[in-house]
Amino acid sequence: MRKIKVNPVIGIDEVGRGPLAGPVTVCAVYLKDSKRAKFEYFNNTIRDSKRLSLTRRNNIYLIIRKNRKLNNIEYAVSSRSVKHIDKYGINNSIHACIISCLTKLEKKNIPVNETKINLDGGLKIKRDNLDQTSYIKGDEGYTEIALASIIAKITRDKYMKKIAKNCKGYDFENNVGYGTKKHIIAIKKMGITKHHRISYLSAILSIRKNLK
Repeated sequence: MRKIKVNPVIGIDEVGRGPLAGPVTVCAVYLKDSKRAKFEYFNNTIRDSKRLSLTRRNNIYLIIRKNRKLNNIEYAVSSRSVKHIDKYGINNSIHACIISCLTKLEKKNIPVNETKINLDGGLKIKRDNLDQTSYIKGDEGYTEIALASIIAKITRDKYMKKIAKNCKGYDFENNVGYGTKKHIIAIKKMGITKHHRISYLSAILSIRKNLK
């Protein structure tokens, strides 16, 4: 019997590079068969998470979870805190998340070193012996990257909405840490919280480093 050829691939994307508050989050998605995933599981409709409605994003997430149980998809998520970002910088924090995600996949018996890895934008893995390629707007053209973007965004948004309950007035439940007008006004009025990135704010706003 002829062996059916599959097309395994790993997609990596980050969410939270630009916000004034909250962690940065990275997801690595392993597709056992990328072509089947694109045309069968998701009907060739996957796009960047930022361009999807909340309902559509959540529906896709349910499909991801279903196929994870069927061993068609596996993924790993990792975040780095505000303190880590302020100490090491956003790029180093993102890279630390990427390495963490790959390590988690390896622990789940995913052959990372033998699998093609596609990354969004300028992301790059500082690790030898990896077949990796970065694509500008990769989340718009590669299912595995788009899925990574969706999972990372859902994970980070959920966290930001959770901390919003104890940080009234900053509108984290809606802006998820980004520098909206309402958010910046709140910072100027009430100061900064332990969830804010001081390294970002010091370059943007003239405010007291008044940690709550």
